[in-house]
Amino acid sequence: MPELPEAEAQRRLLDRCVVGQTIERVETKEQGGGARDGQLDDKVLDGDIDALAGSRVVAANRKGKQLWLELDKGKTKHCLLIHLGMTGSCVIKGEAPPSYKAFSIDDAFPPKYTKLELVMGDGTRLAYCDPRRFGRVKLRGAEPEELAALAPDALEAPAVAAMRSALSSKSAPIKAVLLDQSAVVCGIGNWVADEVLYMSRIHPATAASALSADQVKALRAAIVNVCKTACDANADSEQFPATWLFHHRWAKMTTGSIASPIGRIHFDTIGGRTTAFLPDVQKKTGGQPAAKPSTKPAAAKPASKKKRLAAKKPSAAKKRRASPRNLSK
Repeated sequence: MPELPEAEAQRRLLDRCVVGQTIERVETKEQGGGARDGQLDDKVLDGDIDALAGSRVVAANRKGKQLWLELDKGKTKHCLLIHLGMTGSCVIKGEAPPSYKAFSIDDAFPPKYTKLELVMGDGTRLAYCDPRRFGRVKLRGAEPEELAALAPDALEAPAVAAMRSALSSKSAPIKAVLLDQSAVVCGIGNWVADEVLYMSRIHPATAASALSADQVKALRAAIVNVCKTACDANADSEQFPATWLFHHRWAKMTTGSIASPIGRIHFDTIGGRTTAFLPDVQKKTGGQPAAKPSTKPAAAKPASKKKRLAAKKPSAAKKRRASPRNLSK
């Protein structure tokens, strides 16, 4: 799934190729082959996309994993929001398509599963393709509410004190909190979350609220470091540092089968996602998420043997009433 570094690489491509251009033609029927070829995919496209024709592209922006083009059409100012979902990509004709670890893009143009094509005044052709259809392309006003709901961008993570304060109210596993785009920072997906937790030596199942000040400091530093390093490499994974967990996690082999310099990778499901971590260095601490309280009434504890025997013995008063001496009176 494209995360902050991949989204930033796409933003730079759009900034270089389409900013300053005017959209001359819009094609909203699917192209490139596939089951929906020739049809409008209204699951992916949202809004009157055809109205983009005649708009000038003013800027290409990003926050977290959300991209948007600022558009100017005379008195009308609007934005084209682009969320890449699991397999979405922006492709420019004549430019090398983006390279992802988990999936590939056709070299042909328009690529297979092209949902939208924009043709610019200088002939530049931009296609948005999305095989699995989890991405979204939305035409919105100048200030989309989708952006207001996002936490700060991970490259501009809050200061340690502010981050710890935000985490203090989160009892979910830290892995799940990092994946929540409205919680603490936005832009972190599955592989970035695993990488920053590995670098900060935090077990992914640790409750976010249980992190110490030192752990939050290490986590913040790792978030900024991983995102900046990956962006500096333009999301080219072959340029990522050799020490990164990233290079091992994609094999998805069984527990203990991938050796690393300091331990063995373990895979588990945490926060609903497959999670890679090294138990040798990411130790479990006392701050695990609390178990949900049971709604069943507690079962009564069985009485001890001593109490059971005592219950069977008659009381002293009963013994006196039943004795022959008392019966003769």
